[in-house]
Amino acid sequence: MEQRMISGRLRRLRNRLREQKLDGLLITKVENVRYLTNFSGHDSWVLLTARGCVLLTDSRYTEQARGECSGCRIVERKGPITQALAGQLNGAGGPRRIGTEPSISVATLRKIKSALRPQKISVITAGTWLEQARSVKDPPEAALIRRAARIAWDGLHASLAHLQTGMTEQQLTARLEYEIRMRGAKVGFETIIAFGPNGSRNHHQPSGRKLRSRDTILIDFGAAVDGYTCDITRSFGRGQVTKEYERAWETVWAAQQAAIGKICDGVCAAEIDAAARQVIEPSGFPLYGHGTGHGLGLEVHEIPFLSPLDKKTRLTAGQIITIEPGIYLPGKFGIRIEDDVLVTKKGAAVLTRDRRYGFSEPRLRILK
Repeated sequence: MEQRMISGRLRRLRNRLREQKLDGLLITKVENVRYLTNFSGHDSWVLLTARGCVLLTDSRYTEQARGECSGCRIVERKGPITQALAGQLNGAGGPRRIGTEPSISVATLRKIKSALRPQKISVITAGTWLEQARSVKDPPEAALIRRAARIAWDGLHASLAHLQTGMTEQQLTARLEYEIRMRGAKVGFETIIAFGPNGSRNHHQPSGRKLRSRDTILIDFGAAVDGYTCDITRSFGRGQVTKEYERAWETVWAAQQAAIGKICDGVCAAEIDAAARQVIEPSGFPLYGHGTGHGLGLEVHEIPFLSPLDKKTRLTAGQIITIEPGIYLPGKFGIRIEDDVLVTKKGAAVLTRDRRYGFSEPRLRILK
């Protein structure tokens, strides 16, 4: 990320510190560390104060940090990271109130408080400021997700060229992940490939189930570029599918289009969720139990979450969300269609369309 972008993020976060009367903020979550510094390693913390920004890391990552980090000083710790933190906060006139992320573990929080107790530094849990800030993407972040989607689609296209009767879910998964990596990206998350009745399991783990000449296929996959992942699902037929499957597919497609059509700046997340369910409900097919979508970026699941339970959350221009309604019939099949959508002031822009596997009208694709 550009230095200017990182500087802007640090400046806005310092403003939050002043508003909350905090002397500093400790960031331990990997994705938040990356968001503020561009550092892609692990086991490293960021301490942000009014005076500066420090990355606490160790010898495994020092060279990497020097090459990646923007806007912060790098400190190579020799002992426990909590001792390194205490060392940075030591001294008269130093910070007295430090905030931490709500996601920090209880065990880690106890160790931090213990290390800072001799200095009489209060440690409190701050709000989800960083997650809220991360939910609104800068144009370069959206561009990375677009690029990840292009790689994902190219990888899928190359993988399906190897599709054949008798291939297992695990083999197709391995091929798809290989094709994504060969194009310079990482796999965004654990790939879901489900043949036939396995598709009704929302988070099915690819198995040794073999592909048949007449079958259905659900593929939930993503590529990650510079930490930003896309999240795509497509459902296909192979050979001849049943009329029931075809009708269910068209219903899911219509539900997804209805939800995408509702997206714009300021709309309630629950309204988008409802738009998809209102299409499926009169069809006679069962309503899906998961949410209609979620935010994504440095994490594959971020705020906001599109759920019928959340009547308060409103979308903001710049957020990127998935839209993924589904129909699942245990023992028969599962169908889910998922795209990543950028919220704009006037509507939405789909980032994951592809001329080979996207569609502007209901058309079930039958694979050879």
